Amino acid sequence: MKIDTYKVWAGRDDVELTTFLNMPDAFFPNPIKKPAIIVCPGGAYQMCPRHGNEGDPVAMTFAAMGFQTFVLEYSVGSRSKAEDVLFPNQLYDFGKAILMIREHADEWCVDIDRISIMGFSAGAHLCGMMATCWNENLLKDKFGLPSEVFKPLSAVLLYGLHDYEYQNSHLDQSKKEMLPDNLDRMTFGTDNPDSEMLKLYSPYYHVSKDTVPIFMAAAIDDGMIPAMQSVRMAAKLQETGIPYELHMFEYGDHGFALGRNLTEPFREEKAHACSAWLELAKTFLMHHISPESTEKERNPLLAFEAAMNQQK
Repeated sequence: MKIDTYKVWAGRDDVELTTFLNMPDAFFPNPIKKPAIIVCPGGAYQMCPRHGNEGDPVAMTFAAMGFQTFVLEYSVGSRSKAEDVLFPNQLYDFGKAILMIREHADEWCVDIDRISIMGFSAGAHLCGMMATCWNENLLKDKFGLPSEVFKPLSAVLLYGLHDYEYQNSHLDQSKKEMLPDNLDRMTFGTDNPDSEMLKLYSPYYHVSKDTVPIFMAAAIDDGMIPAMQSVRMAAKLQETGIPYELHMFEYGDHGFALGRNLTEPFREEKAHACSAWLELAKTFLMHHISPESTEKERNPLLAFEAAMNQQK
């Protein structure tokens, strides 16, 4: 596996893209372009721990499934200048990372038409914004390129925040006290963002017919981001006619990541049941990576004809 870290912006050390690539070797010498996944860890836009459970372990897990994977460390309060933490700078980080992958697609054996995105918590919010806003003017105007170059194939959102306005009105006060006092100021530039600003940076309000297919998973007992965030987002996708899956787990709380206790993997816990999202997400991704296979599964006649053709 080829693991390297690259600076996303010249002159900045706080935004990085790390590769986890399956490259040609003596056994498979011919380069084959593979589908890719960009992973965005969470951290309330205050941190973005690449080496935590939502970064490298996730990337390596999906790399083992055959994907070319990347971890994006975007602008956050603990690493970046205050002006760089203001949203939507993280979307610009994301857009630049996608352009880097497209530029190195041949070298990194990436199929540029099959780049999906995956985020956890704040990273899921960022991926949700990319999934719903790729076609708006923000990225096109920033980079002077057609919106289509930023369009992901699909998005996987784990316990994501999809609606800031809903979050502010439904998050328990005790949980709010766990977050930094200046969180709104660092993200929005003001301690009291109005409803218009909250909606502007909420994926829920950007869902349209151009939104990409979305997979979501969350835990009912999530004490940080209410599970209804994902339920409401699913309802919005259903109303708009966007392909999606929603999987709610009884246990897992917030930040279940791979659904496994990486420090004590021998322990059996109820929360481990949420690890089922991995195979579910893989199936969802494959449906959109190979839609022709999905069509055969839906149509028994096509499947029969394909089987007959293989025997000829």
